[in-house]
Amino acid sequence: MTELYGQAPAWQVERWFNTPEPLSLERLRGKVVVLEAFQMLCPGCVSEGLPQAQRAQATFSPQQVAVIGLHTVFEHHQAMTPVSLEAFLYESLC
Repeated sequence: MTELYGQAPAWQVERWFNTPEPLSLERLRGKVVVLEAFQMLCPGCVSEGLPQAQRAQATFSPQQVAVIGLHTVFEHHQAMTPVSLEAFLYESLC
């Protein structure tokens, strides 16, 4: 396969959740990486995107596929605190 675009740049992440150590593309090399960008107050993200990411995680082996959620804040910045996201993840993943 011809490399057209080079390697993706390193992630710049403020905080990681649900992982014992920070993730990096280098650590995930050799796996398919599914990146689900979402906002916890987005109805479409909650009803469509996140369930689709959960299905992908349940379908494929973690040795072959890494499903990563990327919380992207594009509105309601004051409400989007790490504490709010941690509670959202806890409720969503139970």
